Amino acid sequence: ILVAVFGGESPISFHRLDECLFDPRVSLTPSSLSPSPSLLCVLLWLWLVGGKMQPLDGVTVTSRFGGRRANRDYVKWLAVLAGVVCFAWVVSFLFRPSFPKPTTSFDLNQARWDPMEKSDSVEQSSGEDAAIVGDDSRNETVFNVSAGDENLNTSDDVDVLEATRGALQGPDANETKVISIVANGNGAAANSSLDDEGGPREASPGSEASVPKNGTRGANETAAEEEGRWTKRMMIPASVATVEDQYFCTAMPLERESQAIKSFTPRANVEFVHHMVVYTCEEEPKPRNPRTIVTSDGQEHVVWDCLEEPVCISSQGYDFGRIIYAWALGAEKFDTGPDTGFVVGSRPGINAPYIVLQTHFLKPASAATREEFGEVEFEFSTEFPQKILSIDLFANSRFVLPPKEAKVEVEARCCMQGSSSANLYAYRVHAHSFARNISLSIGDEMIASGDPQLPHFFTKTNDPNKKLNFGSDWMATCTYDTEDSDSPIYVGQGHNNEMCNMYLMLSSHVPLFSTCQSRAAAPLLSYPDCKIPPYVVTEEYLEGRLTVKTVLEVPGMGQVAGLHMGFNGSAHHMLIFHRADREMLQYDHTGPIQSDAFMVWDTKKNRVTAQFGRGLSVLPHGLTIDRDFNIWTTDVDSQLAYKYDPTGKLIFTVGLQGHRGSDKEHLCRPTEVAVSNSGEFFVSDGYCNSRVMKYSAAGEVMEEFALKGAFVPHSLVLDDCSATLFVADRENSQIRLVNANDGTEGRPINLTSYGKVYSLTKDEYGNIYALAWDRNFSRKVYLLQLQGGNLSGPFSYEFASYDIAAVELPGIQYPHDFAVSYNFAEHSLHIFVGETGPGPHGKITLFDFSLL
Repeated sequence: ILVAVFGGESPISFHRLDECLFDPRVSLTPSSLSPSPSLLCVLLWLWLVGGKMQPLDGVTVTSRFGGRRANRDYVKWLAVLAGVVCFAWVVSFLFRPSFPKPTTSFDLNQARWDPMEKSDSVEQSSGEDAAIVGDDSRNETVFNVSAGDENLNTSDDVDVLEATRGALQGPDANETKVISIVANGNGAAANSSLDDEGGPREASPGSEASVPKNGTRGANETAAEEEGRWTKRMMIPASVATVEDQYFCTAMPLERESQAIKSFTPRANVEFVHHMVVYTCEEEPKPRNPRTIVTSDGQEHVVWDCLEEPVCISSQGYDFGRIIYAWALGAEKFDTGPDTGFVVGSRPGINAPYIVLQTHFLKPASAATREEFGEVEFEFSTEFPQKILSIDLFANSRFVLPPKEAKVEVEARCCMQGSSSANLYAYRVHAHSFARNISLSIGDEMIASGDPQLPHFFTKTNDPNKKLNFGSDWMATCTYDTEDSDSPIYVGQGHNNEMCNMYLMLSSHVPLFSTCQSRAAAPLLSYPDCKIPPYVVTEEYLEGRLTVKTVLEVPGMGQVAGLHMGFNGSAHHMLIFHRADREMLQYDHTGPIQSDAFMVWDTKKNRVTAQFGRGLSVLPHGLTIDRDFNIWTTDVDSQLAYKYDPTGKLIFTVGLQGHRGSDKEHLCRPTEVAVSNSGEFFVSDGYCNSRVMKYSAAGEVMEEFALKGAFVPHSLVLDDCSATLFVADRENSQIRLVNANDGTEGRPINLTSYGKVYSLTKDEYGNIYALAWDRNFSRKVYLLQLQGGNLSGPFSYEFASYDIAAVELPGIQYPHDFAVSYNFAEHSLHIFVGETGPGPHGKITLFDFSLL
């Protein structure tokens, strides 16, 4: 009777008619008085099964309904009961309050995420964690991606990113608000309670849940935001879970084009929440089966099952997203530290206008979980940090662990693409009950390790300047003990499966997000798009994009032979290698330059900060700095290549001092050095030889690579991951692609349209650029960006094909060397061009090329 009188308004569909009496969406609160379809449900139930009830006095007759019916007294009492029900139903109209209409549509732009003031009503416990899980043949996720009204079935065998469990005690029950969860669209039926034996009992979606209301602007929040700091939080109630190991996501749009996240404060109960992971997405998430959570004050938030649908699903498909935080096993608040943070926002180059919180619930909703939730509070700042944080994830989700083994190892290995290095700021590990250790190594060096049975949290390194070199194989190794298992253990999304994840929080002046899956040749990169449109760089396109920021001409600086950005690890320090008062002639100078040949330029403050190198060089030519900040030079008059330590102290030379030659002991006017991560190095040789010499790390000759037909191999760079040398064949206007292992060549890159190829360089992400000078005709100078190639592994150079994006650099007369650096704060390329002339003079021009 109570169900019939006080039932809710939501339309209900039942698998069995008698389930209507136990449906949790039928509210028994007086505030929901309304005429209800549950009235019809109850009468229908009585009509179908009422005849099977035992009679009141034992007098029965056979009914036409196939059951039994009571005697005349039973029918009389039933009529009286029906009259009372109808009377109460009519009277309820007099007391029924007005209600907001049920939410039936989903629009993230209309959802409100109000800033909140920090509250002292929440107490933290300790720990922290994260995880990734993949799909194997037993556990493949198939989902639909919608584009308009058309469905595209997509089988996603990409690892499903997950992250761990942890614990924080929730807000006081006195501060709890009521939230109604309404099924939206074609939402699936849900489980919301446990049966007597602890198993899940099926129920329909739309059950009420008690969860804390999202925080609103506090008394001092306005002042905080005016000072450039504010907080926001994201929350998913545990009451949305319907089965064990269920993942739900919710999204939050960011208002600004650029802001930095300075801290993450997690709140969840480890008994109900296994993990939380925070992603950024490039497009507005638009799940096909959203559920809308409506708070008591009218705020709306949307959640969706993010195992059925991707985390970053949009109207155009989906992207993989970027992980910026993960929590599990009681992790505490994480502060990024001074002048450090994750940069998010809608601006091109950042491409993170939406934040998504993923929460893994261990159990289906029940009375015990009504007030549980997963929540992360973010502290934002308008200040752009100097140290940019990124997450690199190493995960293997393609393995099965055999039972009864004391030690089983699983690896995730990738060659990390890039030209420089990054600092390891923090790290964390994640796996489940059979895991004993997870470690990261680069080559033979152990970088970090952690016990996955301890609380999972980001561990800041003791040495914040711990450097990880790109262009090397990075490998995460997960070690398991399966002696207690009688059956194989599979990787999977559930807490009873296993995982193998290591999260690296890297610090650099540019973002370096990537994911290494299993034993891939190359990681899945999520770097800013630094590409210049190929073949269509017109004057209209360049207008307003290319500007001259600085021209450096200082007393004592001669012809600029070489440039290198990032001296001693500083993103703003450039090392300049110049010729003082000398010029390159047909004959060789005999004595060393008696003034400093090295100059350090602070490009941010626009001043020269140091000079050194007096008496070290005869006629400087090429300059290279390796990932350990050692300085490598070539000298076309001494016939030597030099290695110095970062302070300028000479370590060794190769070649014979003052003697030109073409055998393996001699060099003849060598031009530049390229250094591998193994320490082996290559010298382009040069003006009077047409070859590349390969040496061991100790300077011993290893190989001679003859370049048939080459005419002045003037510059070279090395792609470590593909073991490919790019050699500038200057006078033939082409770039030669040479296998760094055996000297075999692939198809050269023809740049005749742009002139002679004077120099090659790479930016922070390993993108390759050429400096070309149409010396004999138009005298124009071009920056050329090589695009494509797909050098993902050994021998790929043989099939590489490149597009060329060309930008004319005005005002340059005598180009010799250059450097390119990505400016993340402005999403632009900084292009430094050094000149050898006129006469014994030189200058450096800094161009800014906007990518906005």
